[in-house]
Amino acid sequence: MNSSSFFFYDYETFGTDPRKDKIVQFAGIRTDMDLNQIGEEITLYCKPSKDFLPNPDACLITGITPQIADSQPDSLREFEFMAIIKNQLGERGTCHVGYNNIKFDDEFSRYGFYKNFIDPYSHEWADNNSRADVLDIIRMTYALRPEGINWPTDEDGKVSMKLEKLSVANGVTHENAHDALADVRATIEVFRLIKNNQPKLFQYALSLSNKHNVKKILTDHLNKQEPILAISAYVPIVNGHLAFMVPIVFDDNNKNAVIAYDVRIDPSCLAILSAEELKELLYKPKGEMEENEIRPGLSQLYINKASMYVTPKTLTDQRAKELSIDKELIAENTIKLKEILKDKSILTKLKEVYEPNFERSTDVDAMLYDGFMPRQDESLRNRLSTFKVEQLELMNLNIFNFLDQRLRELLLRYKGRNFYNELNNDDLVEFKSFCRAKVFDGIGGGVKFDDYIKDLDNRLAINDLKEDDKRVLSSLKIYANSLAKELRK
Repeated sequence: MNSSSFFFYDYETFGTDPRKDKIVQFAGIRTDMDLNQIGEEITLYCKPSKDFLPNPDACLITGITPQIADSQPDSLREFEFMAIIKNQLGERGTCHVGYNNIKFDDEFSRYGFYKNFIDPYSHEWADNNSRADVLDIIRMTYALRPEGINWPTDEDGKVSMKLEKLSVANGVTHENAHDALADVRATIEVFRLIKNNQPKLFQYALSLSNKHNVKKILTDHLNKQEPILAISAYVPIVNGHLAFMVPIVFDDNNKNAVIAYDVRIDPSCLAILSAEELKELLYKPKGEMEENEIRPGLSQLYINKASMYVTPKTLTDQRAKELSIDKELIAENTIKLKEILKDKSILTKLKEVYEPNFERSTDVDAMLYDGFMPRQDESLRNRLSTFKVEQLELMNLNIFNFLDQRLRELLLRYKGRNFYNELNNDDLVEFKSFCRAKVFDGIGGGVKFDDYIKDLDNRLAINDLKEDDKRVLSSLKIYANSLAKELRK
């Protein structure tokens, strides 16, 4: 990889859905490629806007309420907050790293940038930049080269990949778990464990941050119709999170995805079932599966998500036995799959399985992936980030005549979320109407205000409620009622 530094980062959030929930805390530490810290650590808070109610479960985990976030000396408006994050992640030669960041933090970054008129993707690839996820790398370490690291277990006796458990088991101080900065420090130390104990695996894992390397690996295995080991959260930890995926065909709807089959599972279904039947089984809830039904081993492998793919040769017979992996069955299923794939109509069938048919959101906040923006809009978007509050009156659709309807609709939300107290009367009336729809009616997937208050009251009525939890829930109720009063004016 061509990176010259790592930037480790973590978010604490007011919920788990980046389309509608907000980041509340950001922390980051930059290191050189040997994991020596460069410069000062960063911790920032984001001021809450008036168009949402925080998820109580998220607040109970972190202990952070809107009042706490708003009162911090380093608390910033969302556009300032996201701009600083963009500068850190986007600094030339940066590989940004987190713990489960590919599926969580990176998605919050993308949506946060999108809603604040910042390029949502460039920090991941431009200027020799890349990204990596310590969670998948530590999973691969456990599966293939577990020596030198202590592996903690959970209450059921299964190996746990929780950051706080891994830290403690390996002598890493991890106080205040779910504080962003504490989690960043712990992530660095877990990364150091891998680097020190399995340096070859560490370097190989980093090479997978380059999508061109990943594409070559997947294409080679596709051409040979041979399985590749893929680290997958959907495979149980007792099997090392190891799927044996045979890449079959690139997805016509996503150039970064390859349709593949896990040959731990009998592939006969590909020949017998229709595309519709395969799709139904693939997405059927676990609780609704019949006794004789088997979920197909179909999945998509991505070349742009720093996923862990490695040749099966790296899995020793002894380790396969320890992980209850049946290599003979996998070899038999691979031969069977090759025979099935001689019928080229199977490829068409598989592409049909992955034809998108989901219902598109009607909320512009959730439309990040509805398409790229016109070049003209990119230029206007970049100009917007230079405007100051004194120029708020110029922040209108006459000046910013976006072609993309998403950006046209986002403009008022951007102004209201960041400059609520400076809005002119017309904008204030319109933005408050939008906020009322979100807060009182749950538009966009949120909880309705009345249901929110009932939920808080039910939680507060629990007899053995911890004092810290009572403080958080009481603060949320005060905040929600105060917000409702403001929006009803």
